[in-house]
Amino acid sequence: MTPAELLREQQALLQAFAETLDAEANCLGSGNADGERLSTLAASKQKQLSELDRLEGLRREHQRSQGFGVGSQGAAQFANATGMEETWQRIRRLAEQVRQTNRLNGHIISQRLEHNQQAIDFLNRAIGGSVYGPSGQSRHGGFGGISSKA
Repeated sequence: MTPAELLREQQALLQAFAETLDAEANCLGSGNADGERLSTLAASKQKQLSELDRLEGLRREHQRSQGFGVGSQGAAQFANATGMEETWQRIRRLAEQVRQTNRLNGHIISQRLEHNQQAIDFLNRAIGGSVYGPSGQSRHGGFGGISSKA
């Protein structure tokens, strides 16, 4: 793969990853997050991250073999030398967008986990112990006359 092809592939994959993160954000932002959809998106993210990591390694190898440093300045010089400055700038913008969206999604997930834990703690305090036994069955027949069985 030529350096130009590599940078184009990196940009396309970053764009696809950004779209996956946007889909995850939309799913998390809905009132009722779809666990199955989130699981599918998580698997997709893992595959995309693995491929991005592979492409990044290849880019760094090309960069190093052509005598450019391994840091961001070397990457910019490498892109300039291959005539791909504009593509490199898009890659950098996409990488920043991905970083921000991923951080926001992580924050939303953390908030939901915290909210769920608070709800479980409330229920535990309300009934004076754990809601579920070791088998996963409810320990109590009901809450104020309401059955806890689904």
